[in-house]
Amino acid sequence: MVSIRRAGPADLDVLVEPHRAFCDVDAHPCDAPRARAAFAPLLTDDTHGVVWVVDAPQAYAVLTWGWSIEAGGAEAVLDEIYVSERDGGLGSALIEHVVADGRRRGLARIFLETEVHNGRVRRFYERHGFHADDSIWMSLEFVDLT
Repeated sequence: MVSIRRAGPADLDVLVEPHRAFCDVDAHPCDAPRARAAFAPLLTDDTHGVVWVVDAPQAYAVLTWGWSIEAGGAEAVLDEIYVSERDGGLGSALIEHVVADGRRRGLARIFLETEVHNGRVRRFYERHGFHADDSIWMSLEFVDLT
């Protein structure tokens, strides 16, 4: 049985290293001070979202809140999910926990993005009920992410 718990302020230092591994997997730049600043408000209360953690083997998921007229209200972005040991069911347990939490909170939907090259992870999400949309995410950066 996997023990998934809500992360709190004491988990801040622990989350930075798996976040670095998450960035390495998808070849994203990693800035530890930026990550610490981004995680911190999520660990104090549910205002902006929630972070779920598994201590061993190490895993976490970040769900952040939004609002959508199209969806009819509250929605969330599954911003990050990282599992240190793959193919053991930990990722499935974590995603099922996140989805159940979203349902309890009355979310209209959870959405996420994946890298174009990462078909394996899209198949994982599809097995858990997610589907590809026709939408294309676009962004306007206010900070340099490199």
